Amino acid sequence: MSFSGFSLSSNMVNALTKLGYENPSPVQQVVIPKALRGTSLLAQSETGSGKTHSYLVPIIEKLDMNLNRPQAVIITPTRELSRQVFEFAREFQRFFPKLKVRLFTSEADVSQNEEGSTVAPQLIIGTPGRVKQLLVDKELFILNNVKTVVLDEADMLLDLGYFEDIEGLFASLREPQTMVFSATLKQNLKDELLKFVRSDFEFESDKVHTASTVKHHLINIKHIGESNALVQFLKLKNPYLCIVFCSTKDKVNEIHKALLDNNIDALYFSGSLDERSRKRALREIKANTHSIIVASDLLARGMDIPDVTDVVSVDLPNDLEFYHHRAGRTGRFGKSGDSWVFYNNDTEAKPRELYNSGVKFDFYSLRAGKLVDDPVGLAEKTKFRKKAEFSPEEIKEIKIAKAKTKKDKVEPMHKKKTQFAIEKVKRKYKRKAIQRSVRKQLENEAKAKRKARNGGDE
Repeated sequence: MSFSGFSLSSNMVNALTKLGYENPSPVQQVVIPKALRGTSLLAQSETGSGKTHSYLVPIIEKLDMNLNRPQAVIITPTRELSRQVFEFAREFQRFFPKLKVRLFTSEADVSQNEEGSTVAPQLIIGTPGRVKQLLVDKELFILNNVKTVVLDEADMLLDLGYFEDIEGLFASLREPQTMVFSATLKQNLKDELLKFVRSDFEFESDKVHTASTVKHHLINIKHIGESNALVQFLKLKNPYLCIVFCSTKDKVNEIHKALLDNNIDALYFSGSLDERSRKRALREIKANTHSIIVASDLLARGMDIPDVTDVVSVDLPNDLEFYHHRAGRTGRFGKSGDSWVFYNNDTEAKPRELYNSGVKFDFYSLRAGKLVDDPVGLAEKTKFRKKAEFSPEEIKEIKIAKAKTKKDKVEPMHKKKTQFAIEKVKRKYKRKAIQRSVRKQLENEAKAKRKARNGGDE
């Protein structure tokens, strides 16, 4: 299917083609026709699925370019996201010369936001507090013609406590078409939305969390420390573009300093940056001047950073939902990507929770600057709980071990002796698993050498 299959003007189809958008993504295929008909909707889709253009395209298509009054408002939870949507919208001005777009966020003071307000924009993009302050409190523009409101990353808007400002905006509007986009649509979010947003249609992607093109890896860094492990990992992998996530600003500082101390160029990004530094960092990210970005979770939500090949979580956030947002920075728009998570014996609880929730991790250990396949990983404890997961040979040996330790009378330490015998069998099969992994690794290395000798052919 192509964009020409929608009820779009030839000018819009031409604009999308020139901007490099050839075929609509699944969420765009569902949302754009509904949005063009004025349907209010809730849409849940994985990050990197093309949500932004699923609402920008129908909004711009429906604007009356000859009417210089606000006709649509897009609200996002952060300045960075608002500016990103603003930049996407401005790309269409080449093809729609009368299109006027304004950005209202706290990165500029109120007087700067008010400048140029003699000519009203058709489209307003901004953060909730500043949008309400200018449009509702200061009544900067007449809102009678606002027909569409978009709430992007709605779960984050709720978590950050912005719904009071949003309610204030809706109180000034006349039942607009409302499009809500979120990576999650939990019941508490729906309950809040229903207070002031009607929904005629609900869309939920099959891929709720992270795109299927992302591979997930757990790396046991043992006792070598996160900074040292990251230095070894980056030198080993030499990624094209890697985002390193840390859960606190202090950890971002620590990891960034460690990389610089080891002559690894890296860009720093967190909420502790002042406005000027944040703008400069975002320009450098957009210009792709650094192959390593060390960031807080501020960069995990909605930001479109092209061509991220790898994401590293040196630790995991308390809210494990953010892991999926981190991993979603790579594998976008059908490209492949890798998400790597560091852990050790002291920090395995959160990785295990993700593993048990269904994230399909494979397992590695970092040893002497090399990534080594770990045939057991976090699976060891869960595998030995269920009898069905034992091999027939192992079940047989466990029964023999139990029989050998069985006594007619219960003796002191009987249970411990039996358990020791069973654990001895388990260790034997664990060694076999490791030996199989080592053999497989040696075979792969030999295969790679033969391939290199034969000029790429086996």
